[in-house]
Amino acid sequence: MSTKSILSAIFVLLLAIPELFAQPISIERVEPENWWTGFNHPEVQLLVYGDDIQSAKATVDHPGITLARTTLVTNPNYQFLTLRIHDKAEPGTVEIEFERGDYSYTHHYEIKERSSDPNRNQGFDSSDVIYLLMPDRFANGNPDIDEIPGMLEGVDRDNPNARHGGDIRGVMNNLQYLKDLGMTAVWFTPTFENDMPSEYGAYHGYAATDMYRVDRRFGTNEEYAEFVQKAHDMDLKVIMDMIHNHVGTHHWFIKDLPTEDWVHPIEEYGTTNFRTSTVMDPYASEYDYSATVQGWFVVDMPDLDQRNELVATYLIQNTLWWIEFSGIDGIRMDTYPYPYKGYMAEWVWRVLDEFPNFNIVGEAWMPNTPTTAYWQTGFPSPDGYESYLPSVTDFPLYGALTAALNEEDGWDTGVSRLYETLGQDFLYTDPFLNVIFPGNHDLDRIFTVLGEDYDKYKLALTFILTTRGIPQLYYGDEILMTGGGPDGLKRKDFPGGWQEDPINAFTHEGRVQLAEETGFPVVEAHDFLTRIANWRQDKEVIHNGMLTHFIPQNNVYVYFRHDDDETIMVVLNASDETQTLDMDRFSELTEGYPSGFEIISEEVVRLTDTLEVAPRRAMIIELAE
Repeated sequence: MSTKSILSAIFVLLLAIPELFAQPISIERVEPENWWTGFNHPEVQLLVYGDDIQSAKATVDHPGITLARTTLVTNPNYQFLTLRIHDKAEPGTVEIEFERGDYSYTHHYEIKERSSDPNRNQGFDSSDVIYLLMPDRFANGNPDIDEIPGMLEGVDRDNPNARHGGDIRGVMNNLQYLKDLGMTAVWFTPTFENDMPSEYGAYHGYAATDMYRVDRRFGTNEEYAEFVQKAHDMDLKVIMDMIHNHVGTHHWFIKDLPTEDWVHPIEEYGTTNFRTSTVMDPYASEYDYSATVQGWFVVDMPDLDQRNELVATYLIQNTLWWIEFSGIDGIRMDTYPYPYKGYMAEWVWRVLDEFPNFNIVGEAWMPNTPTTAYWQTGFPSPDGYESYLPSVTDFPLYGALTAALNEEDGWDTGVSRLYETLGQDFLYTDPFLNVIFPGNHDLDRIFTVLGEDYDKYKLALTFILTTRGIPQLYYGDEILMTGGGPDGLKRKDFPGGWQEDPINAFTHEGRVQLAEETGFPVVEAHDFLTRIANWRQDKEVIHNGMLTHFIPQNNVYVYFRHDDDETIMVVLNASDETQTLDMDRFSELTEGYPSGFEIISEEVVRLTDTLEVAPRRAMIIELAE
C-alpha cells in the first residue's frame, strides 16, 4: 500500500470518529446471561456483542465483584469482560456501565447463589439403565411450537431427514412410561437451538446455532429445567448431550466471527478423515493428525479451535452454566476424540472440580479396546496424557455383541467374541463405568441388525443388562422397532407420540395392535425388557459385583456376577441346538447352591450334575441355598 493510500485511510478514519461516538450504545448479547457465587474458579468471562461495542469502555462498581480484565479482539463488535467474583460477594444485580462519548448504557448482570439441592447433579453409574431418545422423534407434546415464525425449518413427517415435531413436553408427558419400563436415567440428543436450513436435516441437534438456548421447536430453557425437576421427582436422572467439536454454519457467532482463529478454516483442512486413532498413534504424521482434529466433521458444521483461550473458556462456561441452571446429572460428550485432547482434559477437570458427584461419558467411537481405553482417566499412556474422563462408550463390546450373534461358532467367533473382548478389560481403569449398548441413534436398529430374530434379541438384551458396565438402550428397542441405512431411517418416530398416530405403543393395547400389524412379538419384548430392567434396579450384585466368565463351548457363554451376598449365573446359548452343560465346570461358584430362580421364565431351576439349555435361550439364575 502506498503512503498516499495510508494517509487517505487515516483521514477517512478521523472523519468517522465523531460520527462513531455519536452513536448510542447497543448490546445484542451477553453470554453467559448470568452467573453464580460459590464456584471454585472465581472468574467468569462475559462475551459482549453489539455494533462496534469495543469503542465503549466498560466499568464495574459492585461490592465483592471486580472487572479483572477487558479483552479486545479483531472484530470490533466483540469485547470480553472477565469478572472476578470474590469470596464475600453477595448474590444480586451487578451494574456494568458502558460509556462512549456522551452516551452510556447500563447492563444489569445477575449473580445468583448456587443451588444446594442434593437431588441435582447426581451423576450416573452401573446401577442405572439409560434410555436414549431423540426428542424430535419421540413424542409431540405441544403442536403449537411445531412451526416457529422466522425459523428456517418446519415439520414434515413424511421426510425422514426433516423435523417431525417431537419436543420436551412430549418426553415429559411420557416419563411414567420410562419409569414403568425400568429405566433410571434419560439421555436425549441435543436440545440446543439448531436453526439450520431444511436441507441440512438438523433435527438431530448436533449443529448448534445458539448454545445458550433450547430450540424453540423443542420448548424453552425453563421447560427444560422443569423436565429435569420432574424427572428427579420420579427418581429418574437426566443426561445432557453436548458437542464441543463443532457448531452449525448458521450459528450466530459464525456469521460474525470474533477472531479469525475461532474456527479452523475449511479451505485449509477440508473435512476430517475420521481416523481418530491418529490422536494416540505414536507414528502418526502431522498431516493426518491435523486432518483429524482440524478438519470439519461435515461441511455444515464449522470446527471450533479450542486452542483459542476465549473459545475454550466460552465452551467450559457454557457447560457449567447448563449444569447449574438445569440440575442435570451427567453429560454425554459427542465426538470426544475430535477436539484437541488437551482442551478436553481441561474441560472434564473443570466440570468435575465444580460438580464432584457428576459423571461424563465421552463418545469414543474407536475400533478396539486399547484405543477406547486410552480416553478413560488413569490410562497409563506412553505420551503422558491424562483425560480425567470417567466413562467411555464401549463400541468394541457393541461390535463383539452383534458379531457374536450373527456368525458361526468358532475358536474366536460366535459368543467367543464377548469372552475375548471382556478379557481385555485390564486395559480400562474402570470398565464398570463403560457405557454399553445394543444400539444408538447412529447405528442400525438392533432388531434389524439381528435379522429380526426375537431369540437373538433376547440374548443381546440379557447380556447388556447383566454384564459389567452402564447399560444404555435406544428408544423403541422395547417394541422391536426396525430401521437401518440412512440416518433418518434409524430414527423413526415412536408410534403413539403424535395425536394422529393410529397406534399408541405407549399403551398395552397399542402394543397389541403393533404386534398384529408387524407380526413381531412386541408385547413379549416389552414385557421381557420390563421384567429384567426392573429386577436389575435392586441388584447390587449386577451393579458392582465381580464378573467371572468361562470359556465358551458349543457357542454357549456362561458368566457369573457375584459378591459376598449373592451369586447370579447367566447362560447365553447362541447355538441352534439344546446344550447340556456340565455343572462341575462351574463348581467354584455354584457349590452349595442346589437350585436357583430363573428370572426370565420365573421358574425354579435344579442345579444338579447337568443343566439343559434350549436353543438360542438366555437364562438369568439367582442361585439359592
